[in-house]
Amino acid sequence: MEAKKIKNRSETLIFILAILGILVVVNYFGVRMFTRFDMTAGKEYSISPATKKILKKLDDIITIKVFFSENLPPHVSKTVTDVKDILSEYSAYAGKNLRISWEDPAKSEEAKNLARSLGIPEVQLQTFEKDKVQAIKAYLGIGILYADKKEAIPVVQNLQNLEYDLTMAIMKVSRSSVPKVAVLKTDTFPTLPPQMRAQMPNNPESMEEKLSKVLEQLRANYEVSTVDLTKGTPIDSSIKTLVIPGGDAMTERKLFEIDQFFMKGGNLIVLADAVTVNLQYGAFATASESKLLDLLEFYGVRVEKNLVLDASCSQVSIPQQVGPFTMNVAVPYPYFVRLGADGFKKEVTAVSTLSDVVFPWASSLTLLVDHQESDSSGAVSTQDSIKATVLARSSAKSWAVSDRFDLNPQQQWSPPDGNLKQYNLAAYLNGNFKSYFAGKSVPPVKSEAGDTLSQISLKQDAEDANREIIPSNTNGHLVVIGDADFISGQNASAPGNTTMLLNLVDWLSLDDNLISIRSRTLKDRTIESDLLKKESNAPNLIRLVNVVGMPLLVAIVGLLIFLNRREHVPVTVATNNKTENTGK
Repeated sequence: MEAKKIKNRSETLIFILAILGILVVVNYFGVRMFTRFDMTAGKEYSISPATKKILKKLDDIITIKVFFSENLPPHVSKTVTDVKDILSEYSAYAGKNLRISWEDPAKSEEAKNLARSLGIPEVQLQTFEKDKVQAIKAYLGIGILYADKKEAIPVVQNLQNLEYDLTMAIMKVSRSSVPKVAVLKTDTFPTLPPQMRAQMPNNPESMEEKLSKVLEQLRANYEVSTVDLTKGTPIDSSIKTLVIPGGDAMTERKLFEIDQFFMKGGNLIVLADAVTVNLQYGAFATASESKLLDLLEFYGVRVEKNLVLDASCSQVSIPQQVGPFTMNVAVPYPYFVRLGADGFKKEVTAVSTLSDVVFPWASSLTLLVDHQESDSSGAVSTQDSIKATVLARSSAKSWAVSDRFDLNPQQQWSPPDGNLKQYNLAAYLNGNFKSYFAGKSVPPVKSEAGDTLSQISLKQDAEDANREIIPSNTNGHLVVIGDADFISGQNASAPGNTTMLLNLVDWLSLDDNLISIRSRTLKDRTIESDLLKKESNAPNLIRLVNVVGMPLLVAIVGLLIFLNRREHVPVTVATNNKTENTGK
């Protein structure tokens, strides 16, 4: 008996040591081979490989301060949990180079002042208590700090763009140099008629003045310059992104410099007008003959020579006679296409949160390369291995005109019967682009009138003799918007217009990894509707499993445990007034 006891104790000790050994091994590899499992359909709580790569490259400590109030309403508490889960992922991959702290500005004057300096506001939330709707004030912002640099997410509402916003903020504060962004010098915007210009002496006329609002905000995060291609000098290759606000009568040499900048790895954002609107003498429009359109079509996107009209539109003020008085009256103007939140691609972070963007006199886009939203045109580009994504579309109540452009806002609008559809207004192309000038010679420097600029040309021709044409770009990024006017002058005042361009510049300029971070879409995990049709047996099966199956499973498991224990219960045998224990 004693030997058996010793054996049992030895076996128990070995079992305990084995369990401890397994735990030690699991913890060892858990620390060095960290991984997490996200069982949600849309991987809502997993950060992308791009973010992991950026976090692992951090070489100094960055502080994230979460300014969330306590005792938030129940409908907001999930946001708190989501933020905690995402930040735990960030901390796991960044390690000691990321410090996260939670602050309640209501409990600390220092935290309140810091939140205010970061631009994090106190927001008003509604809660339902004691059968009454009550308004409470709370903080729901995040600050990202490094040395004397700081960025902020003023209000966190959901998971949709949280990863993108956090990663972009971390990159902004940790970058060693400021990216360069340039705007091509053009002047193709509609000109005000003389009588209106006389009434508005301060009306901006130059490109820099017309884009002043956009340029001012770009300068807050980038080194911004304007590019003049008149002299035929190459575009600085250190420029990350070039914005082309319109397609004036470009020479072949200007196209060449744009093409070669693109082939060298520079990013392009092209605001293209296929129809020129002239307001100088009344209001009329003509199809553009800009060579820039040919370049874009070669790259894989055709800007159609039409104007899109949409029942979902902005308004314009027109003078109307009301009795003896003339008053300005706001009327719907379908040529000013207004896009709501449902007009943008939800999976693309740069546009997923946009709304209330107005495109005045916009042209539609036809994608000529592989893309999900296939056009029925059947046209094929000369480009291979290009993927295209539609970023913005008009509503389903849209139509287009390609001739007889009647821009009069006082007319009776009559959409064509049965021919309403959505039109592509903005697109993103990425992949292996071929050069428009591959196999050609370098175009000479010429003026807009076609006359050779003698002094400039002679000098430039000598440099061009040894210039090599780059034939392709293996990872090009191109954004095309069928409207050059939406960020100029007063159009930039529309709530989402400037934001859209700034988002696109950030998206392309900060880091290629940012482009791969997609917006999160929360998926409904309810039972699919087709399973719940009356003629289907699925509902009865689901009910049977829930009502009978689960309790039956528990009962079976319990019975098996009971029988197993009964087999190992010791049996007591009485012999000669002695009691002996045996076991089966």
